[in-house]
Amino acid sequence: MGRIVTSRNYPQARYRNQIVSRFVTSITRKKETTPKNQVCVAILSAGNGSRIKSYEPRSLLKIKGEYLIDHQINVLNECFKLPEIITVVGCHANRVIKKSKHRTRMVENQLHEESNSSESLRLAFNNTQHENILFMHGDLYFNKSTLDVPFNKSFIIVDTKERFKDSEVGATIQQGMLTTLSYGLPAKWAQIAFITGNEHRILNNIFHKYEPQDKKRLSFEIINMILEAGGEFACHEPKKMAIKEIDRIKDIR
Repeated sequence: MGRIVTSRNYPQARYRNQIVSRFVTSITRKKETTPKNQVCVAILSAGNGSRIKSYEPRSLLKIKGEYLIDHQINVLNECFKLPEIITVVGCHANRVIKKSKHRTRMVENQLHEESNSSESLRLAFNNTQHENILFMHGDLYFNKSTLDVPFNKSFIIVDTKERFKDSEVGATIQQGMLTTLSYGLPAKWAQIAFITGNEHRILNNIFHKYEPQDKKRLSFEIINMILEAGGEFACHEPKKMAIKEIDRIKDIR
């Protein structure tokens, strides 16, 4: 399991005159030869389990005898060779680090009560040197086939078979490419995205200009900002994909 320590290697966040400390676990740099093996995986898991009336953060919900975060990391280790995994924690951060059986890097979003998933994504982005970032929400239960896609360009995973609720963010798709993410669309975003190349450069510019109010944005809004700046995302729905957002008690059952 990881241990939160103060890192001198990463910049502190500055919101005008406010400084927000970074706390991360130990850092391991890995060099591989292909984009897929050079990926940094960011699990955005700073929220709590309030919508399912849980005293634990969702990452510590037990499904089939294991914590959700451990299941996610097990699947990621099957998909990638020695991935760099960053878990952004917030609610009960120390509890997550203590209970998870995996030793991965943990970044604490100390503003988790007043920010949204874009802030967690920014923290992960600022704490890696990889230029290929796969990010996902921390409440997803999925199988290995969910990531059985080419990693040669930026993409999102989509769902057209009602795996996600109608209330979730949807995707407008034209000729296999994403045009926008928004609520009220039939095809759903499966809350997984891969950012590389030009989209990575655009994201870097977005976060470089980050303002205090931007921490309230959701992760899908960041993808839309990349699109508006000229970025492109392919849309993939793997045939054998099995994925579920753990949003209610009956989702666990």
